[in-house]
Amino acid sequence: MIKLPSDMDPLAAGLLGAIVPIIKDGQTSVVSAMAGFDLTFSQFRILFVLDSEGSDLAVNELAERISLSLPAAGRAVDSMVKMALVSRREDNTDRRVKRIALTAAGSEALEQIGNARRQATERFVKKLNDEERAALTTVVATLSGLTRKYFANSPWAAGKPNGSTESSQ
Repeated sequence: MIKLPSDMDPLAAGLLGAIVPIIKDGQTSVVSAMAGFDLTFSQFRILFVLDSEGSDLAVNELAERISLSLPAAGRAVDSMVKMALVSRREDNTDRRVKRIALTAAGSEALEQIGNARRQATERFVKKLNDEERAALTTVVATLSGLTRKYFANSPWAAGKPNGSTESSQ
């Protein structure tokens, strides 16, 4: 159980209390999926940032976004290049700058890690009876609308785990 500050907004506390058990249920699977790729948390964060940005980033930009020193980010990227999770190329305008991009293998790693999260959510939803499903469907529709409104610039604004606006049928 998570300990929340006593001065926390009760609605925020309730929201966290509702979603944290689902997140926690999937954590072991998520960490196992990461371990299957031999990823450190910093490397996972690099994959996540590259996926979120949707474009190549310079090593110094990655280092800044994940709060690593430039040498540490460079070592993490070197290892990930060897694993073929990211690619490295010279910048088109400044050959001293190395641009890092997510590869298909890196996207696949993120997909497999995301699957672990989705499975935890599906385990929860499968336990619900029809009445509970109907009530949760209404709440989720409201919450999705609010997240689209207040996180409009986020890659996940559409309420989809991968930021897609298309339905995945």
